[in-house]
Amino acid sequence: MLSKIHGTSAHGYRSIAALVPGFGFRAYGVHINGFVRKASGLHLWIGTRSMTCSVEPSKFDNMVAGDQPAHLGLIANVIKECEEEAGIAPDLARTARPVSNLSYSFDAPEGPKVDTLFCYDLEMPEAIVPANRDGEISAFRLMPIGEALALISSTQAFKFNVSLVIIDFAIRHGVIDPEREPDYEKIVSGLHERP
Repeated sequence: MLSKIHGTSAHGYRSIAALVPGFGFRAYGVHINGFVRKASGLHLWIGTRSMTCSVEPSKFDNMVAGDQPAHLGLIANVIKECEEEAGIAPDLARTARPVSNLSYSFDAPEGPKVDTLFCYDLEMPEAIVPANRDGEISAFRLMPIGEALALISSTQAFKFNVSLVIIDFAIRHGVIDPEREPDYEKIVSGLHERP
């Protein structure tokens, strides 16, 4: 039904996405881990959401994230969102690798919300600093993965679904492993459980 709506602006698609839970439909999005390899280890570009965001203002976010509109393919949306949210040129954005998808559900004020996130990893050159263009992110910071995980485990500094994406990244890159994490099996199963 929603995929048949044409000629809608980006703002219109966001408005439509807000209606999805009320109809009981699954919503889809893309999240891009922008990361840098340094001698000291992996670092993630972390955005701080604008104070004017309607959802989780001022919380930490992935470098790039957005709803998946029906009229765009996944990589086309990744390229679009990278340009809007981080000022990343299409040639670099096109190198983002699809790495996983995560599903979760929760009770939102407008009704049960069921989401699936298509996750991408984008290795960033050290010389490129993300620059937001659509007003959703107020600042970017290059954060060591260990610091991000410590914040996730002890605070609510991150937007609710971003923690899942970063934990998935840490597992895939061997930062969280079964030798050091007693709840490893439970964490991995939870990330890929279909609600």
